[in-house]
Amino acid sequence: MNTSATPTEDFSWLPEALEPVALRLVRADQCAYRIGDLTSQWSLDGPLGMEQVRRGDIVQMFLKSIRPVPPEVPLLFSEAVNHLRASIDNVIWYLIEQEHGQLSGSAGTLVSMPILESREAFERWTSRRVKEKITAFGADTPLGRRLHTLQPFSDLQSSVPSTSQVLANLMRLKVETAHPLRLMQAYSNGDKHRSIRVAVPRAFSSTDRTPLVEQDLAHQELKVGNALGPPTPWGQMSVLETNTALMVQRPEPFSAWVNPVKELCAMRRHTSQVIIPILLTGLEMPRGLPAAVELGDNGQSTRERLVAGDWEDADARLAGTLRDRFHEAEHRDIAIPPVVEGLDPHST
Repeated sequence: MNTSATPTEDFSWLPEALEPVALRLVRADQCAYRIGDLTSQWSLDGPLGMEQVRRGDIVQMFLKSIRPVPPEVPLLFSEAVNHLRASIDNVIWYLIEQEHGQLSGSAGTLVSMPILESREAFERWTSRRVKEKITAFGADTPLGRRLHTLQPFSDLQSSVPSTSQVLANLMRLKVETAHPLRLMQAYSNGDKHRSIRVAVPRAFSSTDRTPLVEQDLAHQELKVGNALGPPTPWGQMSVLETNTALMVQRPEPFSAWVNPVKELCAMRRHTSQVIIPILLTGLEMPRGLPAAVELGDNGQSTRERLVAGDWEDADARLAGTLRDRFHEAEHRDIAIPPVVEGLDPHST
């Protein structure tokens, strides 16, 4: 995308009938914030139960238990994706009804946001709707041109990385990039047929007995019985540090494990700054719609709430909380798990 406009303070570019769309985006951001708050507290509370297993003259740490993940987390992720996807379709329906009036029956089933992989597929999609007299989708109409601009095959600049390049280098991972519309489509489709793979506990651990550069610092899926760290001679001190996180696996055709808060915020920003403004005005908006808006009973109209909204999204607002919880974790006393006797590896 190359064109942009400066947002107006009164959001005059947003029709009154579409104000609920802005609130959907706010709710998606609230879901992301709640996920970040829940999961960081889950991690701080120490969800891993460990024990030291002694076998003769060596001892090794093993994972004994994992505290269940709060069930609210996957539900919140699913809700946020639904709001993002629905907000776009709400705009499409509004624009079509402005041109054609209310549609129903077979024509109504053809009204949605296309997310297609090739120009040819998009042209077939457009032709079918024009054939059904939904001419607002025509290739030479403002909406048709804007939809074409937003397609993944046309918009080659927009992408959501699975992680930062710095973190990928540290963990020796390959960054997986995905167009935000394709990503949203994958999550939405996946959620219809199976539960999103979110809230799977993953962690990386490090030990002072092995140089950091020689350790695998990538997050690994945890299972009870996993060994944590290498064997240590009995009687020698060895410090093991773990950093546990809840992550979500991108649905097919993707595969990366990602931070759910950053993933949702990236899709929300693209929807707010690119998709909805382009559909309505033909231009991107540097900020689009505010991320945080009061949704409670404060007596304000929706427009007044938007004007008073906060532009910092969940990822930014969580930064202070995460920093404080990480600081608290760093200053906790070292915990010594119980020792249990195992089979002596030297015995027959």
